[in-house]
Amino acid sequence: MTEPPIRPSAHPAVLLGIDCGGSHTAVAVGDRHGRVLARADGPGSAMRPGGAERSAAVVLDVARRAATQAKVTLPASLALVGAAGAGRPPEQEALAAAIAAAGVAARVDVRGDTEIALAAAFGDGPGILVNAGTGSIAHARGADGRLHRAGGHGWQLGDEGSGYWLGRRALAAAARAHDGLEESSTLLERLLVALGLQTFDDLIRWTTTATPAQVASLAPHVLNAAREGETVAQQIVEEAAAELSQLVRVLLRHFSGTDQIKMATAGGLLRPGSPLLIALRANLATDLPRARLSEGGAQVDSPAGALRLAAQLLAH
Repeated sequence: MTEPPIRPSAHPAVLLGIDCGGSHTAVAVGDRHGRVLARADGPGSAMRPGGAERSAAVVLDVARRAATQAKVTLPASLALVGAAGAGRPPEQEALAAAIAAAGVAARVDVRGDTEIALAAAFGDGPGILVNAGTGSIAHARGADGRLHRAGGHGWQLGDEGSGYWLGRRALAAAARAHDGLEESSTLLERLLVALGLQTFDDLIRWTTTATPAQVASLAPHVLNAAREGETVAQQIVEEAAAELSQLVRVLLRHFSGTDQIKMATAGGLLRPGSPLLIALRANLATDLPRARLSEGGAQVDSPAGALRLAAQLLAH
């Protein structure tokens, strides 16, 4: 099937808000005021060394589908992109050039994924954002506008409470239960089914070549097990929530006074209804009541945050 041609947009004020994550890409099409007209999702497009063109190709595919839903054509007037792995100017410039060259938008502004998430969660105001996906990190913007972070050092140095951390803990629990060193559980059977394997020896062989992303892909199975009452999985999830709470505790030092601090969450492991989000909310309510999450959940809409920033750029 031939791809439809990319034509200049008939509407001069079509904006794109783009979130380039490690395992997920989301594009929102908006008008000049930042109002969402349509959305589309696709695979990850985080910036990797030398990978700007690959990321741009994923963005183009997702943006095309979003534009089709919104009944507009590409290139858009302006795309504001928040990209994991693009925290420094060289990566931002390379990705912006690749996305523009692909025909996504006439003007492309690339920033770190944290900036668009904070804009979505708090506008220009203060708050704490906890992100748990393949990795984990927490950011805060103080009342003075300064940014602070805790965690996010990668799977070898940390990322406690992340998808990788959950997957790794589940593998260890399964192995220890197999040897009779810890409480038995259904985790080994669940992991074998998830990976299409037959025996524990198969699992051992799988781990010898598994990437951090593949280990992190086991996390949803841990969450499902916890949701279904598997006690070992529930303990792992509670420990993950405690680790994420520690990141919040560190960032609370940057907020003076005793007023409650706005909090929001991002990342696939903290979506509404997730056992990890439920455990995190309970942990914060008990130990850090200044940073309590709302009962309705506060999952960040990063593409909408990117649209908001794009509208501000256009206005100025």
